[in-house]
Amino acid sequence: MKKSLAVFCLLIVSGCTLHAEFSPEINELNDGLVGQSYYAQINIFGGNVATLTNSYGDRELLGSISPGDMGLYLTYCDNDKYDNNCLQIRGVPTKTGVIKVSVSGFFNVAMFQKSSEFDKIYTITIKDSDSPY
Repeated sequence: MKKSLAVFCLLIVSGCTLHAEFSPEINELNDGLVGQSYYAQINIFGGNVATLTNSYGDRELLGSISPGDMGLYLTYCDNDKYDNNCLQIRGVPTKTGVIKVSVSGFFNVAMFQKSSEFDKIYTITIKDSDSPY
């Protein structure tokens, strides 16, 4: 009886682990063109993403863009004031190349949940606007 109870408890607790899912699922975002406005949105599902604040009280971003001199920037979505589950990439690319967008963080946890971290990397290819391809 004790073994059955232990196995049952283990199954219940292990089912409470949060798992991150992303939209889009693939690791490549739409291509962009130099000099033309770019927009992409990344949604994180599986729980409420933890809020981190800096010393000024501002929310810290969950990701980064590199190289940082390509004209794109990462922000929270306008309608995502508290959950931190939506990020957007905006801007006007200034040069050709491949941009790496890294999204990482962790979910807020509750009583019987195990903390769950996530990390995903997207790429964006910026092409010359004069190129036929």
